[in-house]
This record gives sequence, structure tokens and C-alpha cells, in this order.
Amino acid sequence: MSDKPAGTALAVAGLVTTALLWGMMIPMTHALATRHLDPFFVSAVRYLIPAPLLLVLALIYDRKWPFRAPMPWGKVLRLGLAMALFSLCFTIGIMLSEPVRAAIVMSASPLVAALVSKVLVRSRLARGFWPAAVAAMIGAALVAMDAVKARAAAPGDIPYLGEGLLVCAMGLWSWYSVRAQSWLAPLGFSQMRITLLSSLSGGLLICSLFGILAAFQPERLPVAWPAASAIGMLLSIGLGGAGVAILFWNYGVSRIGVPVATLYSSMAPVFAVTVSALFFGANITLQQIAGGILILAGILRMQWMQVRAARAAARQKIV
Repeated sequence: MSDKPAGTALAVAGLVTTALLWGMMIPMTHALATRHLDPFFVSAVRYLIPAPLLLVLALIYDRKWPFRAPMPWGKVLRLGLAMALFSLCFTIGIMLSEPVRAAIVMSASPLVAALVSKVLVRSRLARGFWPAAVAAMIGAALVAMDAVKARAAAPGDIPYLGEGLLVCAMGLWSWYSVRAQSWLAPLGFSQMRITLLSSLSGGLLICSLFGILAAFQPERLPVAWPAASAIGMLLSIGLGGAGVAILFWNYGVSRIGVPVATLYSSMAPVFAVTVSALFFGANITLQQIAGGILILAGILRMQWMQVRAARAAARQKIV
């Protein structure tokens, strides 16, 4: 128990880094998909790019071959399938959704995470979670709504199909996060090994789906070597957003649970807007600043309530 505060602090630092990396991934993925590469191609290869790095980290940390027996391949493949379906639902959902509605739907991720965790593992929510969740959802919506522009519905669009797919994507990611810890962590799997196995299986499945799509639509395959800037962004979202970020995410979830971890990931839109302003010429508005402050205030309030509760429990033990 002595390492719990230190482990929690490290988890929080890792989750903030995850939010930063995921925030950076948003404008970079948009730039890649609109200027350089097919969005489905980017979605497919980004999970395979960090595999060598994760393999090296797992070997260094565990000092054992990560694919050693006994291996619960059925569970690993199901985790990979959840990751692949998440990527597919997220990509198609963003494409079909009206951007402002998509921003509002995605801001509800703490609510989805809380419901999935409650159903799967009957997890108890942290003290002060709901006020922080409401603040995070409102803040993320304020940031994202001011960063995207509304568009008219295209002919043949199915109303709210994109938003429905985004809800499915959030549910799949929460399911993956919970099951990765309840299935593999009790077997002694380190978070590096869990991240490597699930990301690799998910990446292979996504690439297989893309291969089927490319067989019918060959124009989705790159016809020339991408520009250096595109390669740099692809490596960044692969190593960062799909590699290191998921590793930090899994570690954070193992320490503080999926619902609270999702609150920290709500800061991703704030970082996305900041990166867009610094590197892609976007403007930061007062609404976006207010949204970021609201998210941070909710998280800090929850942390303060937990610290107070821990101190009160410690005083009772002394008495």
C-alpha cells in the first residue's frame, strides 16, 4: 500500500500525457486524411507503427519473450477486435456525423465509461466523479463545438448514423479498457505486454479489414511515397497516439479505473485546439479557454475531495 500514492500520481501524469498525445493526433490525422493519405489507410497502419517500440519496451521491462506460453489467445484476439471495431466505428462515425453534433456526442465519453464499468465489473465511482464528469462533458463540448464548423447534410445521409457509431466507438473503447485489466492483468501480464498484444492484434485486424476494402477500392492505396511532413505526422500519431498513449492509458486505468481515466482524456480537445493554433494556424477563442478551465476545475475538485477523504480516513485510523 505504500506505493499507492506514488502509483496514482504516476498514473495521473501518464493520463495527462495521453490526453496531450491524443490531442496532437486529432489535427495531425485530419491533415493526413485531407491532404496526403486515405483516412482508412491511416487508421489501419497507425496501430502497427508502434509495435517494434512496444516489443522492445516489453522485453526490457519483463525480461521475457512477450509471446511466451501460456497465452490466452482468445482473449487477446477479442481485445484486438474491440480495438479494430473502435477504430472503424470512430472513423466512419466522424465521416458521417455533422461535426458539431459529433463534438457533443464525444464529450459524453465519461458517462459511457461509467456505465460500461458499472455493467462489466460493478466498479464504484470515485468520490466527486459525477460533478467532475458533468464539468468535463460541458467543457469538452464547449471546446470542440467552437473548433468545428457545421455543414449541411449530404443527400442520402442516414440521420444520426454517425453519432450512433461514435457512441458505439466509445463503448468499445471502454469495454477494451475494462477487459484488458480484468482478463490479462490478473494473469501477471505487465501493462507493456498488454498494450503490445492488444495493439498488435488490433492493428493486424484493422489492416486485414483495410486490405478487403482496398481490394474493391484500389484508389485508397498510396500511389506515391508520402511527403516528409506526412511521414513525420504518421510516425507521430503511430508512436505517440497509438503507442505510448495507449501504454500510459492502460497503466492509468489499472490504477484509477476507466471512468476517472476518461475524465483526464477529456482534456484531449483542449490540447488539440492548442496544437492546431501552434502548428496549423487555427485561432483559440474565449469559449475554448472557458471549456478547458471547466474541465480542469472539475478534475481538481474531484482530486481535492479524494485527498480530503484519504486524510479523514488516516485520522480515524490514528484515533
